[in-house]
This record gives sequence, C-alpha cells and structure tokens, in this order.
Amino acid sequence: MKLCVDLQELAEIANNRMKTLFISCVGSHMWGMQNEESDIDLVMIYIAPTKALLRGERISPTVRQQITARGVEIFDTLSWEIGHLINQLIKGNVNAIWYVTSPLVIKPSSIQDELSALVQANLCRQTYHSIKGMAESQIKSEEKPAKTAGKGYRTALRTINFGIKLLSEGRICFAPVLHNPGAEEVMEKMRQLEEAYEASPLPDRPDEDAYREFLLRLRMEEMTSG
Repeated sequence: MKLCVDLQELAEIANNRMKTLFISCVGSHMWGMQNEESDIDLVMIYIAPTKALLRGERISPTVRQQITARGVEIFDTLSWEIGHLINQLIKGNVNAIWYVTSPLVIKPSSIQDELSALVQANLCRQTYHSIKGMAESQIKSEEKPAKTAGKGYRTALRTINFGIKLLSEGRICFAPVLHNPGAEEVMEKMRQLEEAYEASPLPDRPDEDAYREFLLRLRMEEMTSG
C-alpha cells in the first residue's frame, strides 16, 4: 500500500538543523492492521552535524512525538538521531529493528537500504528480551479499559509471531493478526517464543563493529558534505 504524505510538512516537524536520512511508517499500517480510526505512525531518522558533536554540543537523541492533523488523517511522529538508533540496534531493541526494516518507507534512501541489509544480516538471540518485554506490556494493556476490546492481545500476538520467525528462521516477517485471539492462545504463543529462543541458531549478539563502522562512515560523510 502507499500513503500520501507531504514530505515538506514532515520536514517542518523535524529540527531544521538536522538532515533527515529516511522516514518509515510503523504501527498498525506496518502490520497491515489499520482501520479508519488508526493514526499514521511515522519515524524520522536524522543525523546531527558531526561538527556539533565534536564540539561537545548537546544533541537530543530523540525528538518528542507530535501529532498533526490534515483532514481526517492524524500523523503521530517520532524522530531518532542515527547514533541513538545504532545503539538501540546493538542492544537488540525490536522497535529499532522495526524502524529500519518496515516495509512502508515514506522517504527511502540508500542509507535505509544499506542499514536494513545490515540489520537483517545481524539478527540475534538478544532481541528476544525486547520482544518478550513488549509482548508482556501489550498483554497487560488488555486488562485496561480500551476503546477496542482485544487490541492488546492482537498486538501482543503479532509481536510474538514476529519474534518466533526471527529467532527460529532468522527472518523478518510482518504478519498481521486478523482474528481476536484469547488469553490462552496468546500465552501458548509466549511459550513457543521461549522455545524458539532456547533453540535459536542465531548468534547471541550482533556484530557491533559492523554497526559502529557504518555510523563512523556516515558521520565522516556528513562532516565533509557541508
């Protein structure tokens, strides 16, 4: 699917000192589970000026979420500096993996392509902890009053299924959950997630040096380009 997004409008949301490297769509649209009331969740990855970093200036690793309305569309935006993104990828943060590998890239670039390939070449068992933590939080949200009953279990199940595929097959797969799972089904999948982790053939950790070299090259290119 394609989203009609005004890139100029998005650029105005970001810090104008920073160069946007790529923009991805995440959330329900990334999973193919959106409905008429779904926000459009966008993640903007930017790079801080290398000179500013070398001078010791304070650079925000993230820019807070902002919501903008255009007609009936609600854009929920979040920006991450590339260094923060790399650090989270090294830690195995599943959100960081989704930001890079989302099948819905609003502003594509060769940098996003290269980083996506790097992520897929460095899938590891460490991501289990982030996936498990997110799924547990999503399951817990089902206990709270919500506009849409079952949303917590649906989002938990898609996260768990993503983790099982990643750990057992070394594949990234954004499979939607189109039914309303019950607690028993979700907990059984949590058990399967743990089994996938224990039996996973993936390395324990990613190649940190590969990520650091990628970031170093970007920093040097940014410094010499302007």
